[in-house]
Amino acid sequence: MAEIKRKNAKKKSTGAFIKDSFMTGISYMIPVIVGGGVLQAIAKMMGGYNIGADMATIDSFAKVIYLIGSSLWQFTVPAVAAFTAYAMADKPGIAPGLAMGALANSINTGFVGGLLGGILAGYVVLAIKKIKVPKNLQGIMPILIIPVFATLICGLIMYYILGRPISWGMTSLQNWLMSLNNGSKFILGAVIGAMMCFDMGGPISKTAAMFTNGLNADGFFIPTSAKMCSGMTAPLGIAFATFLGGKKKFDDVDRENAKSAFLLSFCYIEEAVIPYLVKDPVRVIASCMIGGAVTGGLCMVTMLESPAVHGGAFVIAMTSNPLLFIGLWLLGSCITGVLYAVLKKPLPVKEKETDGQS
Repeated sequence: MAEIKRKNAKKKSTGAFIKDSFMTGISYMIPVIVGGGVLQAIAKMMGGYNIGADMATIDSFAKVIYLIGSSLWQFTVPAVAAFTAYAMADKPGIAPGLAMGALANSINTGFVGGLLGGILAGYVVLAIKKIKVPKNLQGIMPILIIPVFATLICGLIMYYILGRPISWGMTSLQNWLMSLNNGSKFILGAVIGAMMCFDMGGPISKTAAMFTNGLNADGFFIPTSAKMCSGMTAPLGIAFATFLGGKKKFDDVDRENAKSAFLLSFCYIEEAVIPYLVKDPVRVIASCMIGGAVTGGLCMVTMLESPAVHGGAFVIAMTSNPLLFIGLWLLGSCITGVLYAVLKKPLPVKEKETDGQS
């Protein structure tokens, strides 16, 4: 794997440096969490949704698939820690980062612990790399000195200083999420859904996605369904709107793009809405956010779980209630479609005439 080159690293602020490193860690983590989550979901589909709790009493092919998926899943937090450290300090950061991620799993600090451990490892490795050593020792720095001492230093800090507060915070967060009443659950889900449908793959929706992916990595799957199901409502809803609004409100290009939006909604690709968002941002955003908020809120209230963080329609069968997922997806899409079809202004007369002559 090639080392990261940072010609402009000195120009970056500390915040930008950490953010870029974190995003690199996330990009490496996503395939791990998707692979592990989907494999576990397939096993649940074959052997029952509670197969994880029954592993000791069964011996089946579904159990083997679940074991493979759960084994990969265990690398989710080490992956984000290792590659966050890698993005900060290149190859010497990988081993200490992996150790911090594994330690985060052991002391129950979860995704947040892995992230902070990766950042800590990155900075400690950078500090050790600045130490001047004799020429004959430079060759063993990246393979002996840095892995040993960086891992030891970071591990002690994580265990004795950072571990307990992070573990307490993560446990408190999950207990709080589980203790919410239906009204509060709906509000939380609605916020997730509205954020997912605000900028169609932009920073706001990515923030909501990172929050829910972090909870998913810690085994809390309900917000994941709110994220994915609401994200799928926007493109399908806009496609419905072009059908309902017809030629009076949508030109040929809009109606052609709607075909792509319809198909991409099944793939959980929100970017299909961007052409409409650019032309009519206020009405599109308002319509999509309302539909997404309703779907996200109902996902939380009904305790719908999705172990897979991505996959769209291809992983619906792996959710805790596939029919409910489909129903909430269609409900939010219909709300978005009807709202935008009503709110969208009719095309100017000249455009309609040109459209009719084409």
